[in-house]
Amino acid sequence: MNNDPYIVAVEGLSDLRGLDEIPRSVERAALRAVNGTLDWATARSRRLVRDQVAFPASYLTGKDSSGRQRLGITKKARGGDLEGVITGRQRPTMLARFATSGSVGGRNGVRVEVAPGFAKFMRRAFLIRLPAGSGNVETKSNLGLAIRLKAGERIANKLRMVQMGRGGPYLLFGPSIDQVFAGVAGDISGDTGDYLSREFSRLLELDL
Repeated sequence: MNNDPYIVAVEGLSDLRGLDEIPRSVERAALRAVNGTLDWATARSRRLVRDQVAFPASYLTGKDSSGRQRLGITKKARGGDLEGVITGRQRPTMLARFATSGSVGGRNGVRVEVAPGFAKFMRRAFLIRLPAGSGNVETKSNLGLAIRLKAGERIANKLRMVQMGRGGPYLLFGPSIDQVFAGVAGDISGDTGDYLSREFSRLLELDL
């Protein structure tokens, strides 16, 4: 799991001994450029994340139990600190969030669609109702997707699983938002830098 935030900052000002030596017009342009770039990079990141994993758009823009957007800006640039941060939610995502068929306690299997357009039928899986207020995972209507495995048996993919008590079924988890965002952040780093540079130059010219 990647725990590093995605940072947007104006480079090239570090040669000055402190922000007090930066002309007010330059600092104002830099601050506005960073915050504008944060908005642009966040919107693009959400689109690219959804291209890879079938998160609903409202899910990424929605807030978690701590009041933060699941994929959003966690720090904006301000006077004296020309750095902004975008962060993706690190808690695991219940695989049940991606279920497109199946019922609680059903025995007919569950169809899931993690990658958009690529549904997979899990014949032995079933949906279960979880206790309300499960704060350590991202759930969908307090549903979990579980499967019973034989001793020593593993699922032949990258799904994460946690056993529910001794001898109980295993809860299955899909990728966290943070995991997907980590790859996306690398993909957009060059374009983000270009956008920031253009915005900084444009805003600086307007202030001159």
